[in-house]
Amino acid sequence: MNKQTALPLISVYMPTFNRATMASRAIDSVLAQDYPNIELLVVDDASTDDTWHRLTNKYINDERIRFFRQSTGQGACAARNRAIAEARGDFVTGIDDDDEFLPGRLTSLYQAYNDKYSCVCSGYIWDYGTIQKQLYASRQVVALPELLDLHTLSNQALVKRDRMLALGGFDTSLAAFQDYDMWVRVVQAYGPALRIATPTYKVNVGHELGRITNSPKRLDAHKQFVAKHRLHMSERNLQNQMFYRQSMQHIVLTLPQLLSSSRYGLVKLKWRYYLKHKLGVLSRWRIKLFSKGLSGLFKK
Repeated sequence: MNKQTALPLISVYMPTFNRATMASRAIDSVLAQDYPNIELLVVDDASTDDTWHRLTNKYINDERIRFFRQSTGQGACAARNRAIAEARGDFVTGIDDDDEFLPGRLTSLYQAYNDKYSCVCSGYIWDYGTIQKQLYASRQVVALPELLDLHTLSNQALVKRDRMLALGGFDTSLAAFQDYDMWVRVVQAYGPALRIATPTYKVNVGHELGRITNSPKRLDAHKQFVAKHRLHMSERNLQNQMFYRQSMQHIVLTLPQLLSSSRYGLVKLKWRYYLKHKLGVLSRWRIKLFSKGLSGLFKK
């Protein structure tokens, strides 16, 4: 038995839409993994440009990749669900078309996997363009109560394919928070998740800075998410979800509100949010520095 067949097949799903160049970067990061037994399922969500043509022609000779095309745009979640349904692997994990796997990601996740965990994820890197920030780069077993406080896992996790299928995959009725909802349901059904400390995934957000994050659509989706999981939420969870909603709306906390909210945990996060608004100008300069470097501070 060779090394490849001795290890289970991991299926990586990736939706894409009108992002041929970024999608190529994401695909290349998957193909560069040292885990030897993988397949990559790319679902084009009815791109209106030349994405389909460019990707299928570029990777036509790589048998590890299978391409699918939606006849009409149905959104990233429907694309992910199609890929999971078509997957042949024992395990599945995902990548967004503007992100990257770091070297050794799949090996690290597989080596950490144990059936006592519902899924395994890792710390990740938030790349602003000129500056990178590590997030959740600490090992932790995350149970449902902690996860309902805050999404402390990752957008992507390694999970048994049959578990995803049993839960019906990603909820296409949600306009946002689909990954958070997915891992909440996985943890609820199959037990705590494991997060390993090593960051193995890069989220590229430099091209998205300035995007409106407090849109009515996103706020409505958060309300829908809380209503969906309300039965399993404690008063602590509800208070922390309320804080998260306030942060999306950029609502300034008073000091008494901060002290009251801190009774429910997430103290460091809440103090950072409070100070960010107190030092608003410095905070805006910080984001500008992250995205454009020192020279960007002096440009409008």
